[in-house]
Amino acid sequence: MDRHVREVVRKLIAGLGLDAGIVRVYAYGSRVRGDYDPGSDLDLLVELREVTATAKRRVLDRAWELSLEEGYVISVAIVSQEAFEAGPLSVSQYARNVRREGIEVAA
Repeated sequence: MDRHVREVVRKLIAGLGLDAGIVRVYAYGSRVRGDYDPGSDLDLLVELREVTATAKRRVLDRAWELSLEEGYVISVAIVSQEAFEAGPLSVSQYARNVRREGIEVAA
């Protein structure tokens, strides 16, 4: 995976701070596979200890700021740790794809 993707995720996490409740972040999609074009977005799944309206807004706002800085869209799916690890989402095709093709960038 491109070092640039890792750096963008580090910026996302740093901009949110330690109190954001981030469990892990997965990068997936064309930018991870390496088959992206200049207009491709960066797909991230952000797993939080608990998803609250405030936490969700912070993550989305920071991703938008980074999108403007980087010059491409950073698309973020925000899920709770419980939902991603044990809820119905955990057995969905989406979660399987993220785990299979995605890279855990931060924990």
